[in-house]
Amino acid sequence: MLPDWEEDLRRCHEQVKMPGIRLHPNYHGYKLDDPDFARLIVQADDRGLIVQIAVDMEDQRTLHPRVIVPPVDTAPLLDRLKMVPKLRVVLLNAFRTIRGEPLKRLASAGRVYFEIATLEGVGGVAGLINQLPLDRILFGSNSPMFYFESAALKLQESPLTDAQLLAIRSENAQHLLSGS
Repeated sequence: MLPDWEEDLRRCHEQVKMPGIRLHPNYHGYKLDDPDFARLIVQADDRGLIVQIAVDMEDQRTLHPRVIVPPVDTAPLLDRLKMVPKLRVVLLNAFRTIRGEPLKRLASAGRVYFEIATLEGVGGVAGLINQLPLDRILFGSNSPMFYFESAALKLQESPLTDAQLLAIRSENAQHLLSGS
């Protein structure tokens, strides 16, 4: 929503050589059905950039009611992804608000990845593998907002094979970065 964002995007890609961009729609005052968001993801796709969308930043249960910023409504993303089927999207901190059928629809709508920072519950990562393709699950810690050890323990307490652990810890991210 800032003026001249297209120039910022160009510089991020061409000068800084960033592999992607991170968006905070709920903090920057736009929704995923905004026409400028559509333009942004088309331009990011044209440049081969990864688009990370922070669905949530902080656990609302810990915030004062006057400073709560609601999570991003990801429902409009389903239609937006039809415009850019090759776009690589990573949803960050999504598991407090996206579960069940909406999660499955997003995973099947395109090249959408999910990181585990806000995944809660015993055996959560193993349960997630039953809902999503393994290659769409990324390690994420949301550090420094959360303790890094919390994310590491999620991998230890779930019954995962060595191949599943390797995929989540590094291989999936390597494939995402390479575009394969």
